Amino acid sequence: MKSSKRAYDPIDSTVLYCYLFLLLVGIMSIFATEYNGDVTATFFSFKHSYIKQALWALISGLMFFSILGFDRRILQLISYPVYVLVIFMLLLVLLIGQTTKGQQNWINLGAFKLQPSEFAKFGTAMALAKYFDTPNMRFVSRREYMTALAILGLPLVLVAGQGDAGSCLVFAAFIFVLNREGLSDLVIFLGLYVILVSVLSLLISQYIIIGISLVFFSFLIYWNWLNKSLVKILAVLMIGTCLYTYSVSYIFTHILEKHQSDRINVVLGKEISKEAVRGVAYNLNQSKIAIGSGGFLGKGYLQGTQTRYNYVPETSTDFIFSAIGEEWGFIGTVFLIIVYVVMLQRLLLLAERQRSPYGRVYIYSVVAIFFTHVVINIGMTIGLLPVIGIPLPLISYGGSSLISFTFMIATALKLDSERRMTMR
Repeated sequence: MKSSKRAYDPIDSTVLYCYLFLLLVGIMSIFATEYNGDVTATFFSFKHSYIKQALWALISGLMFFSILGFDRRILQLISYPVYVLVIFMLLLVLLIGQTTKGQQNWINLGAFKLQPSEFAKFGTAMALAKYFDTPNMRFVSRREYMTALAILGLPLVLVAGQGDAGSCLVFAAFIFVLNREGLSDLVIFLGLYVILVSVLSLLISQYIIIGISLVFFSFLIYWNWLNKSLVKILAVLMIGTCLYTYSVSYIFTHILEKHQSDRINVVLGKEISKEAVRGVAYNLNQSKIAIGSGGFLGKGYLQGTQTRYNYVPETSTDFIFSAIGEEWGFIGTVFLIIVYVVMLQRLLLLAERQRSPYGRVYIYSVVAIFFTHVVINIGMTIGLLPVIGIPLPLISYGGSSLISFTFMIATALKLDSERRMTMR
């Protein structure tokens, strides 16, 4: 006769403390971007972003501890329904969504706006984990590959239809989770090769890239002529590289919106239009000035001028790292990055000690999502990556983002606390 034996472990304190610290830093930083020195009756008004963020933080905290009270089996049971719900929300936003700055990714609910793409990441992580927890799942057949890619691809296509490039990159990061579960390393190398070809195609003439590719692959084919299988692969790569190089140039010139191509040109250091200088280049330059002005130790809390007086646009959302850099300097930004690294490293440890594919795949997905957000957000504020609008986890202003990241962390901690649960 089977009986249930439940074994609980304490909630991992390292991840919990990192979560709370980042939450506090977020509220403080958003407050710093809006505070003008006046303490009046309107100080606690809900028109201020820091009051709204504090409210969202309170709601997130209640949800956090509510999730910790769930049974692990309930979380697994609702995985597919949550995925279906977020897919429905993504479809809904395409029909009735509010367009903001060229992106149709908001649902206006009156008192607040909902961004389904943020919750889609959480729902996709749950669905992917549930699929890998299927009995006899080995992730070796073509059918298993295609099913996993379909789980990732459906929300990716819907988010792409909203014009949300940042979230698309986050979904692409799930490929590292699949690699952990057995997907060939060649897929990762092929992805890096595609990125390299894309960058080179924008820096130099496409015809030069095609010529170099023809010579390079022809040389490899000549030296491996006896290996027929390898020759076929090299031939496909050669043709694919030539076609892809041309398509990159075509998409960049004829399909991308002007502001999108300008953002890429700014990062690549290419000549840009006067409109771009006043637009995306201005935003990036002001961000770099703010971070640079902080120096080694920073100007001090509430002493930032670039961010407080709106020289840096979207300070409380996309460019919140600029405010932290100005006020807390090099030391403060490095410490913040260390906190993220410690939290992600701890989550990786939690993932590896899971006793079920569900817990392992889910927590790895959370790591991939957080890592991509942190790298892209910080990279774009210092000019290493194009400005594509993606929040810094738990710090940037936004209720949808904050609640979604809270769901991810709370669920990961709950799964880990019951990892030793066995059925006998």
